[in-house]
Amino acid sequence: MLKLGILGLGEGRSTMSAALSSPNYELVKICDQKIDLCLQRAKEFDFQQYTTNYQDLLDDPTIDVIAIYTPDKFHAEHTKQALLHGKHVVCTKPFIDDLSKAKELIDISEQTGKKVFVGQSSRFFEPMKKQRADFNAGLIGELITIEGYYHADHRWFLDKGWSLENAFKWLYGGLSHPVDFIRWYLPNIEEVMGMACSAPTGEKVD
Repeated sequence: MLKLGILGLGEGRSTMSAALSSPNYELVKICDQKIDLCLQRAKEFDFQQYTTNYQDLLDDPTIDVIAIYTPDKFHAEHTKQALLHGKHVVCTKPFIDDLSKAKELIDISEQTGKKVFVGQSSRFFEPMKKQRADFNAGLIGELITIEGYYHADHRWFLDKGWSLENAFKWLYGGLSHPVDFIRWYLPNIEEVMGMACSAPTGEKVD
């Protein structure tokens, strides 16, 4: 049984819920910089092992895996620290929002022998699972072209203050979904070309 720590208790709530009912994981400790959110989750799940200091997770020798659900701009650094402290990592998508950080993380993972899993949960939605099963069964036919789209009601996401910051990159946060589906069907991609443009998020519209 793997022993788990969770960093970020907003979107990390679902992993906390899953871990507490899983035969494969033991939840050891949860962490968020907001004490109110720690107390909320502690009460919600009757789980009192919480901290507001990420270092407490890193320094805990009983933790095998750290699940990271912090704002996107922190993923690379939080992953790096977990690997350097001998932890495997589960990181919500996007794994990073700056490709210049990719090689260092790959190198650290290889040097430490610790694994990194990127949580692309959309693959496990029932419509996607059914489509994939039909493809594997040959019901769809020969694969010639794949188009990927991502449409979502993001009002809940815009309630997160950091999603409106200039540092947040919608290209990584949103495009990671359809790109992951394409990679799911074409795992041996050798070359990619693309065009994109971005614009300020602007004010939230209710």
